[in-house]
Amino acid sequence: ANIYRNSAHADVIGTKLLLGIPTDNGMVDPQIKIDSMWIDQIGDTDTGVRIAEMNGVDLYPTIAEALTLGGDKLAVDAVIYIGEHGEYPKSRLGIKMYPRMNYLEQIFRVFDASNKSVPVFTDKHLAYSWLDSKWVYDRAQELKVPMMAGSSLPYCWRDPHLEHPLGTKITEAVAIGYASLDAYGFHVTEILQCMVERREGGETGVDRVEGLQGDDVWNAIDSGRISQNLVDAACDSIKGRATGSMRELVKTPKAVIVEYSDGTRGAILMLDEYVNSGWAYAADVGGKTVATEFVLAEGPVYAHFSYLSLNIQQFVVSGTPPVPIERNLLTSGIIDMGIRSLLEGKIKETPFLKVRYDVDGYKSIRPTAPRPTGQSLGPWPPEGYDFIIPERFKN
Repeated sequence: ANIYRNSAHADVIGTKLLLGIPTDNGMVDPQIKIDSMWIDQIGDTDTGVRIAEMNGVDLYPTIAEALTLGGDKLAVDAVIYIGEHGEYPKSRLGIKMYPRMNYLEQIFRVFDASNKSVPVFTDKHLAYSWLDSKWVYDRAQELKVPMMAGSSLPYCWRDPHLEHPLGTKITEAVAIGYASLDAYGFHVTEILQCMVERREGGETGVDRVEGLQGDDVWNAIDSGRISQNLVDAACDSIKGRATGSMRELVKTPKAVIVEYSDGTRGAILMLDEYVNSGWAYAADVGGKTVATEFVLAEGPVYAHFSYLSLNIQQFVVSGTPPVPIERNLLTSGIIDMGIRSLLEGKIKETPFLKVRYDVDGYKSIRPTAPRPTGQSLGPWPPEGYDFIIPERFKN
């Protein structure tokens, strides 16, 4: 992990895989055993060291030693790398330079030296830039590493339930979120991609990407380049959204327009003040508008990470990911190109994003209820772990 503190991704994933996974249907016992741990940044807010000690997990000073258990060869059955959060510098483009490629390279070196590869889950993007993401993908392919990556959003609740049947004819789709394109834009891109990849013909890749901000977003909607009807339908599905005028409330809208190689049109929009921390999706399906809210579980349970954790666990046990890693390669590239386009003020032609894949035959674990219920609402954490509850959630 980059860092292991309260509410960081290492906590909301790793702690569940150690203590139990709260779901709508109750607590699920872990089917895997975390045997070793490496944490890049250990400071005053760290909880990972204490949790590791309480669960008999050995901490190691390097990635290689954690993977070899202090020996010479790979000695674990899988690797989970939580490369989110922590203090790292920003690039010239203002993107936080998480060292995902650097640390995955160290993992792959152990595989190479051991002449053996095991399943690897890596959180969120493959890397902060397209070139790094492609290197990670290519190296994993060379070493025949089973890979799973990405956001928790594709595995959360959907209200109402919506999953396109394979082969659905989708003309246009939008996904809605909030905050920066750097931090949260990847999540919204994964919402869009996990839905449109099920369209007729499967995924064909992306020809061009355009990032917009401010009045340019409203102009794109007014000109029809982004469908106002779909934006409204997606936002209307968010139960906690603000009332009033979207254009009056949103101070700095941001968007990324995605032109798929088969002619399908997509867009992600960040509408901070209007959606009030909400997430949603809408699409034109055969002339009919369909929409759904992507629902997360409030802290301290963060049970949407429970469903991500269930999929990680199934992947570790079976060696088969719930979706092709090509999804995450494509989403990593889309958001990087979207940010670059916005900063450069021009459309990015993306022949290198002609990433083709098909999700037929892949299965993921997701909640069936429209919103969190049962153990997903708590109580959490288990007895003896009250120290992991952030102050804002106490009382």
